[in-house]
Amino acid sequence: MAIPVIDLFAGPGGLGEGFSSLLDDNNERIFDIKLSIEKDVNAHETLRLRSFFRKFKPDEVPEAYYNIVRAKSWRKRKELIEKLKDDFPVEWDEADQEAWCVELPYPEEYSSEGERKGGYNKKEIEERNNLIDDRISQALSNEKNFLLIGGPPCQAYSLVGRSRNKGIFNEDHRVHLYKEYLRIIAKHQPAAFIMENVKGLLSSSVDGVKIFDLIHKDLNNPTSVFPEYSCPKYRIFSLTKNPKSIKNGEPEYRSGKDYLIKSEDYGIPQKRHRVILFGIREDFQHPGQFLEKKGKVPLKDVIGDIPPVRSGISRRFTGYDNENKYANGNPKRVYQKLNDSDDLWSSVINKQINNLKKWGDLPLNGLKSGPTEYTNGIGSEFIKCNKTIDPKHPLKSWFIDDKLQGLANHESRSHLTQDLMRYMFAGLYVDKFGTFPRLKDYAKHNSDLIPDHANVDSGKFTDRFRVQIANEPATTVTSHISKDGHYFIHYDPSQCRSLTVREAARIQTFPDNYLFCGSRTAQFHQVGNAVPPYLAYQIAKIVLDFYKKNVS
Repeated sequence: MAIPVIDLFAGPGGLGEGFSSLLDDNNERIFDIKLSIEKDVNAHETLRLRSFFRKFKPDEVPEAYYNIVRAKSWRKRKELIEKLKDDFPVEWDEADQEAWCVELPYPEEYSSEGERKGGYNKKEIEERNNLIDDRISQALSNEKNFLLIGGPPCQAYSLVGRSRNKGIFNEDHRVHLYKEYLRIIAKHQPAAFIMENVKGLLSSSVDGVKIFDLIHKDLNNPTSVFPEYSCPKYRIFSLTKNPKSIKNGEPEYRSGKDYLIKSEDYGIPQKRHRVILFGIREDFQHPGQFLEKKGKVPLKDVIGDIPPVRSGISRRFTGYDNENKYANGNPKRVYQKLNDSDDLWSSVINKQINNLKKWGDLPLNGLKSGPTEYTNGIGSEFIKCNKTIDPKHPLKSWFIDDKLQGLANHESRSHLTQDLMRYMFAGLYVDKFGTFPRLKDYAKHNSDLIPDHANVDSGKFTDRFRVQIANEPATTVTSHISKDGHYFIHYDPSQCRSLTVREAARIQTFPDNYLFCGSRTAQFHQVGNAVPPYLAYQIAKIVLDFYKKNVS
């Protein structure tokens, strides 16, 4: 029988995808996602559609699913999804039951003026918890030895978030959302759990107490926080190394860093560092297996063969309106709206190339004046194509689905004309120096390359425009990619753009037949918040070994 899984704070389903991708000899899924809980509407749509996909064996997924992925607009996709509901009512109903759009409760939050901003009062929390507990129990059908996976929202723990908010405060409900994860452990007592969070968890603190130590202690003994439940203890293990010792049955490690997983060491084309805990109920034993290191995967290996697309153009910065000012007293910026086209793009790019020729010593690497030859334009929600990765690449079978015959979610953003100039410069700079330029490097070549930004002289954003390096794993894909693409510039200066959703998804190791729902901004946000599925797949193998050795 498949191992039942409950997925909390599921996002678009990265952890669940990795676990459910593990198949037995009969091509059946070894881990069965019984319930995925996510509050974001767009991520929930993604989860539900992927759940439908998993109702079939990998080689038996109906053509109707692929027609949805191949649609070139979301209007068409919505029409096809409605038809899918009618044509496959049983499978769709099962998917709808599995993917649940609901917010896990957190304590009331108030403004400094005493107004309620969010959260739930005591009665509302109790009602919501009862609802969640009933749904979990129904999904599990009284199976106690299930697996719990997921990770509480991590913005409050992230290093960037702490810098922006000048520390972490007890009032920030995101610090305490792990307690809902803990409560579900205490109430439902899984055989094991996998809990993921950001690296900043190791160094953040509340009221002088390290958050990691607090969470570790609570996870070890859930009843200490929720005495109303009679819950066994859990031993918390690293997924990468043995503890330095076992004391009274409890694993002891040198530091919290022993729980840190550097994704690039495990075949993920991305320098993504995350804390991942493997909790095992005290009546079971650790399987003795750990993640095995693999060779590093350069970025170009997973996106280098994806069809090139040009950047879009949205507007041009023309100056300031000194008669109208922002709230801080600065004059308002004035922009000229532009109608994107291949001809306009060629004109802008040609001008940039000519400027770069005047400005200095960067090799133009074959960049030529004249109209672009990109037949894909700015891309599309689906592009028909064949070879998108080296047939000999070890992740080829992970990414590629021959039935798909193309790529979804591969459409470029629209940018300011001035930003395109900076993107091209950044790509050429990396070609010559092997590293991305800082703002001082832009200034050294020409003042026109310096962005019009209030913080440009603060010294805080010297890496504001960060081009990815082709021969290395990418930098961490985060949810910030949904706001702008400045930190995720494509290494090819001729494309002169930020990454597309599909390229970000490749970096995160989502299979190409994994469709992200919602607007492009929503798609980026989902990809950036996810756990890399291929890393989760490797973790799933260790968890499977645990079940084989402990659970009959």
